[in-house]
Amino acid sequence: MLTKIDGQMLAEAFSLEHHLAAVSAGNATARLLASRQWTERFAVNAQGQCVLIPVRLHFASERLPLSISDEAWLFARALQTRSNDGFERQRAVRDLLADLRPWAAPFIVALIGEYIVEILNDISAALTDENTQTLATFILQNEGFWNTTKRRVASYWNVYYRSNGCSELRHAYRRDEYIGFKITDRIEMAAFGRT
Repeated sequence: MLTKIDGQMLAEAFSLEHHLAAVSAGNATARLLASRQWTERFAVNAQGQCVLIPVRLHFASERLPLSISDEAWLFARALQTRSNDGFERQRAVRDLLADLRPWAAPFIVALIGEYIVEILNDISAALTDENTQTLATFILQNEGFWNTTKRRVASYWNVYYRSNGCSELRHAYRRDEYIGFKITDRIEMAAFGRT
């Protein structure tokens, strides 16, 4: 469990090809973190290299000290998809999906394995053929991570969306209706030619 996080550590979430922008984004993001911090990281292969992505980051502020024209801005937005605030994760993923780059694929796939259906709806709406192929290429290099993601989709559906129980606040979905399964099926079709 990591309790001290700095910009260099956050830059390790990106391949060395993007080192300068990643360090700038890591430093800018680290300045926004809450003083009490704890996270773990997960390792995936991105662009032929092992990268270490934070599981969750606890922010004191979401205001990036970078402009949208700064190359590091989109990298910082990727790091903000790991925010403890679901609304910020959603805003950040929308920015990534507007111009999905291969280095951002692990951040998108990680969100597919989470429970916020509104974020899943945004991901689904952005799945152009090109974006789907970018994610498919990533999962082909990270089948273990992909299998874990699919198990999470099934688990969250089972717990939160399979039935509404006594809650009128949640909508129940059949398996074939649930957006998480629709996303995983579409990416698998692009990657493996099957669902």
